[in-house]
Amino acid sequence: MSIALLSVIGMLFVLLLLGSPVIFAIGFAALSYFYVAPGMDSMVSIFAHKFFTGMDVFIWLSIPLFIIAGEIMTATNMTERLLSFSRLLVGRMRGGLAYVNVVGSMLFGGVSGSALADIAALGPVEIDMMKRDGYPKDFAAALTVCSAVQGPIIPPSIPLIIFSSLTNTSVAALFLAGAIPGVMLGLGMIIVVFIMARRRGFSASPISGLTMRLALTIVIEAFWALFMPLIIIGGIVSGVFTATEAAAVAVAYALLIGFVAYRNLTLKKLWEILDRSARTTASIYLIVGFATIISWIMANERLPSELEGFIAEVGLPLWILLLALNLFFLINGLWIGDAVQLLLFAPLFTPILAQMGVDPIHFGVIMVMNVMIGLLTPPYGLGLYLGAAVSGEPLGRIVKSSLPFLGSSLIVLMLVTYIPAISLTLPRLFGFLP
Repeated sequence: MSIALLSVIGMLFVLLLLGSPVIFAIGFAALSYFYVAPGMDSMVSIFAHKFFTGMDVFIWLSIPLFIIAGEIMTATNMTERLLSFSRLLVGRMRGGLAYVNVVGSMLFGGVSGSALADIAALGPVEIDMMKRDGYPKDFAAALTVCSAVQGPIIPPSIPLIIFSSLTNTSVAALFLAGAIPGVMLGLGMIIVVFIMARRRGFSASPISGLTMRLALTIVIEAFWALFMPLIIIGGIVSGVFTATEAAAVAVAYALLIGFVAYRNLTLKKLWEILDRSARTTASIYLIVGFATIISWIMANERLPSELEGFIAEVGLPLWILLLALNLFFLINGLWIGDAVQLLLFAPLFTPILAQMGVDPIHFGVIMVMNVMIGLLTPPYGLGLYLGAAVSGEPLGRIVKSSLPFLGSSLIVLMLVTYIPAISLTLPRLFGFLP
């Protein structure tokens, strides 16, 4: 490994540890390579070229479109409708609102595709609802943060789309591969809630005055949101449209629901949605552009082949390598967001593991699960910080309350890592894998 590459990697992590904005850290580290590496100062134009070509990928258009669709569904009070539907399903059980929290995040994640959006949108509603029902506020905040990580694994998933574009793997296969592991994460948290509900004496929370007519109304109102993921996944898996076209269909569907079905979406709200979506997309695209340069630098310095040679020389068993990568991604969650980890490390490690017999689809699910759970990595996971901001609870109390749910998530991660059939069965059944 050259001094130039070591300086780039070192500068990147030092800037991130010092709290520098991620975009600045990646961009400055990438630019420094052209002035540190011998003879590269005259080729600095590559920096601009790679920056723009990195963003000029058709599938990247799906990201802002999915963001817009999720924002529209949030603006139309879809969160309350999904929570009411979840309460109808599991509210009568002991610890009902805790179950509602997990199921609601599972359903909303299938709409937004973003864990942080889940926390920001559902968090205030869920935490307030659980607090009024007698749950400790730190417990409610911790459960809200932890249950949000399952959403981006259950399709449609922005992180899986990012992995697909970086590694040339099938989006449809990744969506199918993420379905069972995402549900398993939710079931793991439900088991924890089941145990804690009996130890702490949590009460049930059925819908008061429930009648058949009210139940039917709740189902119909939630149906429109629940149907959107089916359209997206069904269209992609059947080959009717690509992931980018599916995102455009999702926006059109969300607009139709907002203006026609719920009739609470206005032009003013739509303008605010587009403004927020543009800001979010701009930050993602800047990270994509700069991370593309970092990936080019690693390839130019032959880092993937050097790592592959090192692993072969050491004779590292596959199970130890997978464990080491899990720890690496989880620890990185302390200071690096999910998208940044994918952009930096997916192109680096996917070919190496493919050479060792790990299916790229399987590794994609493993990596996305890691970067999502990394949002919970104590003490400074980004999801924990957002949960503290939304709830107003001290970060330390949320971290302590989140540990049982983090533990269940890590158990599911280990199962998915070492039992490939969990993630690969559905893609095989639908003919995406041999």
